[in-house]
Amino acid sequence: MFRNLRENEKSESTRVRVDSVQGSSSVGEQDKGNSTVTTANDDLVDESVAELDESSSNLLVFLAGLVIKAIGFQFKLLITLFKLPIWLSYCCSMLVFDPCRTIRRGREYLMRKLLRLWGVVCECVSPFIYEWLKEQKSMWKLALRFGWGLLWAVYVCCILCGLLASSFVVGGLMMRYIVEEPVQMKAALNFDYTKNSPVAFVPIISCPDVVRGVNSEERFLVEKSMGSQVIPPNQKLQVTVSLTLPESDYNRNLGMFQVRVDFLSANGKALASSSHPWMLQFKSEPIRLLLTFLEIAPLVTGYLSESQTLKVKMRGFTEGDVPTSCLRVMIEQRAEFRPGAGIPEIYDASLVLESELPLLKRILWYWKKTLFIWVSMTLFMMELLLALVCCRSIIIPRVRTRDSSAGNNTPQNNQPVQGS
Repeated sequence: MFRNLRENEKSESTRVRVDSVQGSSSVGEQDKGNSTVTTANDDLVDESVAELDESSSNLLVFLAGLVIKAIGFQFKLLITLFKLPIWLSYCCSMLVFDPCRTIRRGREYLMRKLLRLWGVVCECVSPFIYEWLKEQKSMWKLALRFGWGLLWAVYVCCILCGLLASSFVVGGLMMRYIVEEPVQMKAALNFDYTKNSPVAFVPIISCPDVVRGVNSEERFLVEKSMGSQVIPPNQKLQVTVSLTLPESDYNRNLGMFQVRVDFLSANGKALASSSHPWMLQFKSEPIRLLLTFLEIAPLVTGYLSESQTLKVKMRGFTEGDVPTSCLRVMIEQRAEFRPGAGIPEIYDASLVLESELPLLKRILWYWKKTLFIWVSMTLFMMELLLALVCCRSIIIPRVRTRDSSAGNNTPQNNQPVQGS
């Protein structure tokens, strides 16, 4: 029994020791864990601080590099703007002295730029698309040939359009100097009713009565322009006078009246004169009443008026060496009327002066559009032939003919086979 008690005490003391050892070990493990967590937290804080410092330094470096690039771009732009006028003047001079070589260099420069742009595009394309393009090599070659042919077609079309435009410009300049345009003037007539016979002047160069009424400076300019001849010599002139008269009782009772046109020189001397009698078209009383009844609605609304327009063409004057400076239109009074009477009432009056060209010049004038087209197309064919003979490489692209390819393959096929 005593032995059992001692064994129990030993086992209890052993348990107490084991428990104390386990407690101390667990406390040590907790302390170690706490120290590990503290060390990890310190490392994270240090890493975050380092990352913040690094990001701020990278931002400063980026901003500094951006400022340097901006300054460099400004200097480069300034140098380019300084060199641009010199380069343009050089290109223009070379285009004048050696156009073929200049155009060839411009074409090569453009091709280099396009190839460089194509390389940048290929670098930006994803690898999958690039691999797909490599797999579809035959289709890619076909598309490249088609695009190259389309580019050359557009280039040749631009060259031909340029030649056509230049031929039309040169043809227009030639027709401007070859074809002579007839003189045609239209002017309104303002009659002076303060005189017994109303008079209206139409200046071609200048009218003598107008020169007397202007100041010295304007008179000097007018007299200076008198030396120039507007109408070429030896051309026939035709004058068309139009008068719009109301169908009033006064005009119907007046009957005949006379209109005279005088061709005046610069000093007021009459070079030629032509006159023509006029009167309103006769209408009987029943006809006038019937027409008034039928046209009552347009007459009331104002679409029609009770008036007649008389037109008379006067021919027979040929321009001579002395230039015609002015036209004088006069309404002459009838002999049986007292002074100031026998003058018709007029709503409106106008005059058209036309010159008649000689036969050959008249044919050229009537056929000017057809001649312009034929001359322009002839110039275009000549320019195209000259370009094909002298500047063929500019218009037609360089292609490898079958003869040259066959010639290159012939020596390879004719090489002797060496015996083994």
